[in-house]
Amino acid sequence: MEFVTKKTIELTQEEKKQIAKLFEEVFELPYSPEFFEKSYVCNYLGYSYHTLFKDNEVVVGVNSMVPIEYEVNGKIMPFVNSGGTMIAKSHRGIDNFCDLIDESYDYIEKEGYKAYVGFPNDNSYPLYIGMGIMEDIGRMYTYMLPFRVGGVKKKLAMLNPLSKLLCRCYIMVNGWMSSKEVAQFKIRKDHTSFDEYRYKKNEGAYGEIAVGNGKAYYRVMNHDGVRTAFIVDVTEKTARNFCKVCTEIWKREKNNIDLILYVGNLPFKHHGMIKVPRKFEPKNFNFTGHIFNEKAIDKGVFYEFGSWDVNLSNYDLI
Repeated sequence: MEFVTKKTIELTQEEKKQIAKLFEEVFELPYSPEFFEKSYVCNYLGYSYHTLFKDNEVVVGVNSMVPIEYEVNGKIMPFVNSGGTMIAKSHRGIDNFCDLIDESYDYIEKEGYKAYVGFPNDNSYPLYIGMGIMEDIGRMYTYMLPFRVGGVKKKLAMLNPLSKLLCRCYIMVNGWMSSKEVAQFKIRKDHTSFDEYRYKKNEGAYGEIAVGNGKAYYRVMNHDGVRTAFIVDVTEKTARNFCKVCTEIWKREKNNIDLILYVGNLPFKHHGMIKVPRKFEPKNFNFTGHIFNEKAIDKGVFYEFGSWDVNLSNYDLI
């Protein structure tokens, strides 16, 4: 058995096929070598990093990492985002998992990256935290606007006209009360190097809205049977801009959606949506990280959730 890290552009066609096959076996979802490659070349470098766990030249485990530039207190730094980790059932175990991550960390640190951030699901989150592989930064919040409450709960379909009216009024009132002040974050994506490539992964799937001095991106998906417009990102974050984005999405997609949803952290009021109480959130969006160079990054800033401008644009599933 061996562990080796390669850039996407260094992988052989056979390795790409094996990775795609492993994904289908582990997650029981269709996945092609072509989609795998496109997913990991849509970034400012044109490639990502993949630590391969091989047994007799067969890929039985992978940890993928996507390069992304973050602005930390005004200074641009190279980080990697976790692109996902998977190991075949036949080779799962603490030792193999740790060896896979250790190889990834060693390689990435030597490449000069300052930190590693990820969004582990509820199954892997305790493992990452408990073993000290990652440290907890926080859980992203969920914000929603249920235009058609019957689309969320079918037995409430008779209330759809009322929910549409109330939501439109809610956005209007929030728009009047909302602030134009731009939220400031100590750590945020460098949009210059990020936005140009991020939305090419699923080209054509994202809507784009010009708002304020920036842009907003959204994607309409059927999520657990609910027609949902996910606000993926709003680059200039003001309460007023979020109200405008919600209004514009409704104008464009009112025949296609039941719900508008945003996941992240909005440090202002009157943003046009309702903050979902923790116990009612449809999913936990765990946010974790690991610093390679503690001289370059203040731990107190890095591990403070409020420091981050983070949302679904950082997350690989939307």
